[in-house]
This record gives sequence, C-alpha cells and structure tokens, in this order.
Amino acid sequence: MNVRDPKRNQESIESQALVRHAFALAHTLDISTLLVQVSESADVQAIEDVRDTETILWLVTNPELPMQPKRNDGLIWIPEAELTRFSQLRIAIFRAVLDEKISLDESVVCLSGVAGSRRLDTVVIANARRDFPWFRKHDLNVMKTVLVSRAFGRVLEIALRLASEGREGGAIGTAFVLGDLEELQPHLRQLIFNPCEGHSRKLRSIHNESFFESIREFSALDGAFVVSTKGVVESAATYIDASSKRIKLESGLGARHTAAASITSNTQSVAVVISESSGAVTVFHDGAPVLELEKPKPVPRRREKGK
Repeated sequence: MNVRDPKRNQESIESQALVRHAFALAHTLDISTLLVQVSESADVQAIEDVRDTETILWLVTNPELPMQPKRNDGLIWIPEAELTRFSQLRIAIFRAVLDEKISLDESVVCLSGVAGSRRLDTVVIANARRDFPWFRKHDLNVMKTVLVSRAFGRVLEIALRLASEGREGGAIGTAFVLGDLEELQPHLRQLIFNPCEGHSRKLRSIHNESFFESIREFSALDGAFVVSTKGVVESAATYIDASSKRIKLESGLGARHTAAASITSNTQSVAVVISESSGAVTVFHDGAPVLELEKPKPVPRRREKGK
C-alpha cells in the first residue's frame, strides 16, 4: 500500500473497520460462515487479522488468487462482470447452496463492495430460504444436475458479457438453452439454416474464447442458442416449441422469457435469457426464474502483454 496516497489509506481504514464489525456481528448472532468478496491481498489480511474459528467462503472472479484458502474455507466463483452488490450476492448464495457449502436455512454474513473498487463497503446478512424464493419452490437435487456444471458457469459468463457489451453499439436480446440434446430435440425447430452446422465441435465450444465473437454475431438472429451438456453450441437461431400452459411469469417479460420457461418446464434443462430492453440476465429452471441479475456495466478488457 502506498502510504503517500491518503485516499487509498482512508479506503483501507474503512475496509478494516467494516471487517471488524462484520465479525462482531457474526459472533453476536452466532453465525459461523462469512462470504467475502476478495480482490487483493489486503482484503485477505484484514480478514485473517480478526477471524477465529469462522469459515470463510471467498468470492472470486479470477483463478489467480491473492491468497491460499485456509482451514475449512471454500471458493465461490462469480463472473468477471461489473455486477451490483446484490447481483454478486445472489450468485454467491446460489452457488454456495448448490455446492453444499451452506445449508438452505443457514444465515451468513456477506462482505462485498462495488465491483472493481478494490474495497469492502457493504455488510449483508442473508439466508437462502428466507431471501431467495426459488429455493423454497424447487428440488435442489434436480437443480444441481445442470446448475453446478462448468458449462452452465460459462454460459452465464457469456450472457453477462453480451448483456454488458452489446453488439455494434446496440443492445443484445437472446437466449441459451443448456441440456440433453435428445431430450430437447422434440421441442426445437430451426428458423433458418443453422449457422453452426458444419463446424467442428472444438470450434463451437463455449470454452473456446475465439468462438465468442461468432456467438455475438449469431445473437442478432431470431431464436435461441442450444448448448449441449458438454458445452458445445449445437445450433443458433433455433425456435423453441414447447407447451406454456403451466407457465406464469411476471408482467413485462416477453416471448424469450416465456419460451425459456416453457422448455425448462418440459425438460431437465436450464435456460439463460438476456433482455434486450433492460439488459437483465435471467436463469430459468423447471419453468420458473431461479436467478435474476441486473445488467452489468462493461468490464475493461485486459490488454495483452507488449501492447
């Protein structure tokens, strides 16, 4: 830390004070687990200076961590996007419950800050069953089959990036359906020639960073992306033809959201929808929204070395 930077010193003092009060609050309420957004080693040191027997779940965006987890600590991945504090919290609680790092009825203290600010400035007490309605209505064991997969994490990351960056200066509205292709097939119909056809599975992998720009371009087409459980984009511009009789959505949600709810109601799939009007990203499972995230701000892309 640069001792000549008074602003940075003040931020450090504020973060350290917040950490001390967060642990005191956890002790008073007999809460044994804290979720902490970590961005630099100073945050880790502030936690280690005051912790006792508490379990820390570190919220991270980058696998290159500024620390090594200790004791019974765990890591919770959140996408590298300029998410609001509460969007960060929703993802963190969502992943922590599905990964069985916290229980449905367990209260936790959460420490976070503005994405990219490099300081902690917010304390929240959260309880999954109380604060997140989808956990009260769905079978967690069924949700885990697709929602804890690497493929789902990558689809969510792609959707958030598309929502924040858009395409050629305009907003993007599209949907991704992730599931077993054999089960999905009866509910799919190709609107136009499938632009993914004829390309190798390796090139169409969502984990292939070079394929991202193709996804961005294909998002201008009507219809959804269909992604296999292996993370391969099997088709784009695909029409979803599934019964929506049991679907009840909030007013203001459009055809994409209804289609996503419908196919996840008829299959064991998950759908991720980007709203063109608001930029919000919604995850659907079993015919209902299970995760709703506000539009993230664009993240400055890292410059390659030597440029």
